[in-house]
Amino acid sequence: MSTNEYISIPIDSELKTESDCILADIGLSTQVVVSMLLRTIVRNKAIPTELFIIDSKAANNAAYLAKLDRSFAEYERGLGEQHTLLEVPNE
Repeated sequence: MSTNEYISIPIDSELKTESDCILADIGLSTQVVVSMLLRTIVRNKAIPTELFIIDSKAANNAAYLAKLDRSFAEYERGLGEQHTLLEVPNE
């Protein structure tokens, strides 16, 4: 029977809070994900290359959705401004 080891690392509190929320939404804990990462490293004898790939579409989409969420929240708080639609004349 193997014994447990404990890892203690300093990490940015905002990063931990955000990642904990995302992981909780998908039913995982930080402990489980770190264990998964370490098992993957041991199995492949390498760090997964996917960790270094940034999906620009997903990043852009996430930024857009966050901006949209902020806009809706401002509207619901009565902070929105009504704009007049300007028609572009036909050429």
